[in-house]
Amino acid sequence: MVPAGHADAMGRRALALTRVVPAQRAYRLLLRLLALPLLLWLWWRGRNEPAYRGRLGERLGFIDPEPASTDGILIQAASVGEVQAVRPLIEALQGRWPLHAVTVSTQTPTGAATLQSHWGQRVQHLFAPLDTPGACARFLDRLQPRLLVLVERELWPELLLQCRARAIPVVLVNARLSERSARGYRRWRALMQPVWSQLTVVGAADVPSLDRLRALGVPNERLVHTGNLKFDVPDPTSHTSMPAWTDAGPVVVAGSTHEAEEVQLLDAWPRFAARQPSAVLVLVPRHPQRFEAVSNMLAQRGIAHARRSRGEQPDAQRRVLLGDTMGELTHWYRQATVCFIGGSLQSIGGHNALEAMAEGKPVLFGPHTRNFETLYQQVLEVDAGQMVSSGAELFEVIEDWLQHPEDIQSRGERALRFVQAQRGASARTLSAWDRLLPADLLTTPPAPVNRFQTGGQTIWFASHRLPSVEPHDFDPEQAQAQAIATGSGRGQVMKVRLHGVHAVLRHYRRGGLMARLSPDRYWGWRIPGSRAMVEYSLLRWMAARGLPVPTPLAARRIGQGPRYQADMLVEWVPGTRNLAQVLDVREVSSAEWSALGRAIRVLHDHQIFHSDLNCHNLLLDDNGEVTVIDFDKCQRRPGQDWKAANLERLLRSLRKESGRRPGFHWRDEAWPGLIQAYSSPG
Repeated sequence: MVPAGHADAMGRRALALTRVVPAQRAYRLLLRLLALPLLLWLWWRGRNEPAYRGRLGERLGFIDPEPASTDGILIQAASVGEVQAVRPLIEALQGRWPLHAVTVSTQTPTGAATLQSHWGQRVQHLFAPLDTPGACARFLDRLQPRLLVLVERELWPELLLQCRARAIPVVLVNARLSERSARGYRRWRALMQPVWSQLTVVGAADVPSLDRLRALGVPNERLVHTGNLKFDVPDPTSHTSMPAWTDAGPVVVAGSTHEAEEVQLLDAWPRFAARQPSAVLVLVPRHPQRFEAVSNMLAQRGIAHARRSRGEQPDAQRRVLLGDTMGELTHWYRQATVCFIGGSLQSIGGHNALEAMAEGKPVLFGPHTRNFETLYQQVLEVDAGQMVSSGAELFEVIEDWLQHPEDIQSRGERALRFVQAQRGASARTLSAWDRLLPADLLTTPPAPVNRFQTGGQTIWFASHRLPSVEPHDFDPEQAQAQAIATGSGRGQVMKVRLHGVHAVLRHYRRGGLMARLSPDRYWGWRIPGSRAMVEYSLLRWMAARGLPVPTPLAARRIGQGPRYQADMLVEWVPGTRNLAQVLDVREVSSAEWSALGRAIRVLHDHQIFHSDLNCHNLLLDDNGEVTVIDFDKCQRRPGQDWKAANLERLLRSLRKESGRRPGFHWRDEAWPGLIQAYSSPG
């Protein structure tokens, strides 16, 4: 009997069909019913924000990720705030991971715009799928992340269930949990309970959040107080400064404001401006779709204003500037004398004050700060800001502060010192990952992949091994090509040399009856789902984990539309012959049988199902080292039952070759040696 393999090396359990509890079934039904209304809502919202209508297919999981991003890190960040929070972590990862292997998914186009303003195309952006079974399954199967990073409170039950089924480790970073949110999770205990034990690492932004997560059921050994990632914002000197206004007096920046707050501020502004005629108000609404509405609100009140989107600046007649652009809030905070943080006079829960404090500015805020309750308590404790109850009180406090400019400066200095003292959350987060995640997860990123299309052909290639690949590199008639053994004869396999690299070129061919009808053409619309690209992706996944497989070099799909041909290039493994060739000339030693058993076991431990495990697809080199080849139609497969059948297939191939090849050095007595090595732990 073949022993069951141990848990998949990339997660805490073997790949398996995950039990769906009744609460999850009810949740699935609800989300399926809501899917169409949600898509219609996105379309309706696109009237004012056209980006909401773009890439709607991604919301259903129909993504086309860059091949370099598969087997990478997926970071799920809802919108602008979460993208800003995770920015220091992505920058901390740069030393270990190429950014092309990091994908960030968001719910909102503004989150996408913020991401691209920081990294351009170096970090892939995708819209997160709706939390339905089909959308989540398609999304994960196409991207195939090795790690899912959730930011703050992005806990979607179906997405997490699908990760459990695929043994994808999940970590939660910058976790912030208010008491109200904790009560909500307790009400949905039957749905959320599996999630808490699933999380591999949870980095809490503050101690109250850590305590609430522990009470909900997150195992204590996986909880770490890392601090708030937003403290790790870059130093002000690293930003590109905007020109200072030469005629400006005190500058009041109201950042991330909402409608009711803007009403209060503009009601109180004229009296303040009459007493402080040199003052400037910079008004930066939270949501870009409201820029026009705020401009109309100013015009209706007879308040002359400049607009940043038009390149205008405050002047003698216009002392209000509408910040109607994206990604410049930090610049406005740098210009400020005093900053007001929006979402706090209105019952929103408050937005993040750290951007302003990192610029050395004192902050004012309203009483509604539940989203950042610990932070605002600390602001009051270090006297870096003050709470106000209305727009009128806000300007009264500012006017009082202006009587003592040295106090404004000292409050700003205390704000900056507070931020600097709290930094290090990114390093603490990665340290926790190093301790609690599988050892090789962060240290073995996947190899880079380049993709290009030409003349109806799509080619992926390993840019770290080959500087370029052209269509003619797949030509089996090239001068230095050398035919090599193919076992049963199906397929066309040649040894070639590209850019100094010895490679094996295989043209995909059919077998059996289909070979007479269509010898080398296949059906399928999706390029990543074509035979060569699927095998390339699987080999790249295995190579990153040190499995005994050849390095994939290039894959090609030829054809426009659903019918295509396919070719594959892998690196030649020097000094090797397949097991059948070895047995043709000599017996295989007991040490070599043991090496074969261990090689198959490590594939099975990683849940790799080899659809054609036979003696032609196992290579032995002169040192007795094993390489497994030909992974066409192979896959990561859940469960354990298939593993015994996989080994039986190899045994049948050995017996078959023994019956058809005179002098074949195979004896059934050698099989227990392979099985014993396969069965040994480690």
